[in-house]
Amino acid sequence: MFNFKRSREIDDFAIALAQEFASRCPAAKAADGSYPADKLARVIDDVCNRAAAFRRQRNLGMYGKAKLGAAFKLKLKEAGYLEGFVDDVTRHLLLTMSGK
Repeated sequence: MFNFKRSREIDDFAIALAQEFASRCPAAKAADGSYPADKLARVIDDVCNRAAAFRRQRNLGMYGKAKLGAAFKLKLKEAGYLEGFVDDVTRHLLLTMSGK
């Protein structure tokens, strides 16, 4: 059966990850392109690497990774990021987490 405690842990991590991303790269600067590309790439890499480490530590399967990605994506949308930007960052996050 589905483990609700583990589900909550995944949600909490995804929310914290999205909040970290938002604190390091504000939505307004990402939207108008005023945030430096090299810093944005570093923020994205840092967040993706943290997510990959979380996946390895918790041994997340397909559903756990999907849950993390969905919660992360929702939180970024709520923070005011553009939909295309959110889709790209989330896709990169999921691909990084899927790597061995």
